[in-house]
Amino acid sequence: MTTKDESDGFMPAAARNADPSHSLVAALESYSDTYLQCRGIQHRWAVSIDLHLTEKLETGDLVERHFECENCETERKDRFLLRSDRWGIYRLEVLGAQYRYPEGYLMSEMGLAEHPREILRHEQLRRALGSRKLNQVKKQQQAS
Repeated sequence: MTTKDESDGFMPAAARNADPSHSLVAALESYSDTYLQCRGIQHRWAVSIDLHLTEKLETGDLVERHFECENCETERKDRFLLRSDRWGIYRLEVLGAQYRYPEGYLMSEMGLAEHPREILRHEQLRRALGSRKLNQVKKQQQAS
């Protein structure tokens, strides 16, 4: 698994010099269907470790909840700060989330292209239309 950002510049020099949108289109041609689905309609999260205390801090206790995507195995860790107000009411303040992605999920081209989400959705459409046409051809062949 990797945690590098998609815009961190770890891209071959030839790809950096090419049009970023065309580079993304080219990269998506061989991109995993599973990863494309998770990017397009979001992850399907399952709790792997429910809320638990992880660390004592000066400002409160650190609380985490862990998730794993049922499709692509991306891991998400939600982090909270357990605090109490002046009346002694406890609350969980959201600190944010951390992600660990499976190898091959992140694409540096996403961070460089114009409108990368729109290009990604177009790739989903292209594949959906392609698979429908393929299914129609198969049905026609079976009927013959």
